[in-house]
Amino acid sequence: MHPRHHLILSTVAAVAAYPRLGRRVLVPWAASLLADLDHVPPYIARNGVASPATMWRFFRSDRGDEHQHLLHRWPVILVGLAMAPLTPFLGLVAAGLAFHRILDDLHGLLKTPWRRLHWRMSAQGRLHARLHRRDGHACRICGAMGQRLELHHLTPERTTRPDDPSALISVCVSCHQQLHSQAQEILILPR
Repeated sequence: MHPRHHLILSTVAAVAAYPRLGRRVLVPWAASLLADLDHVPPYIARNGVASPATMWRFFRSDRGDEHQHLLHRWPVILVGLAMAPLTPFLGLVAAGLAFHRILDDLHGLLKTPWRRLHWRMSAQGRLHARLHRRDGHACRICGAMGQRLELHHLTPERTTRPDDPSALISVCVSCHQQLHSQAQEILILPR
């Protein structure tokens, strides 16, 4: 999950818990945010020492490894929660780590639907949807319907705007691969 999303969701949860916990809410909030610091030693071991900005860009890009590090493991979190009656501070830290892990687990479940929704809401996604509708949701080369469609530039991108609808057509994946693998004359089916 993007660190920005962790920050936003952890802050919302901390604000919601503030009436019950008071200033103690800062402990689970900080633990939830700082849980990702256990990714830093493996990153350094793999890539060498880097500036904080370089590490931030790496983890922000969602290319971080999927390996469960120590602070992300449920047994460690559950032991901390079980020790809450003896050491309330440790219980608050474990609660923050549990919240972080729940966010990661939910993100893993919702990653594909969220990316699809995010794409559809983006300007590029709306353009693709508009052009696929214009072309009747069919490949303009072979006429196939019900297949995944991509957009193909009829003219080189450097000569027209990349989002110029008159220079783009909907094509199925196999036709798109053929168009790019062979310099061939294409026959475009009418709309």
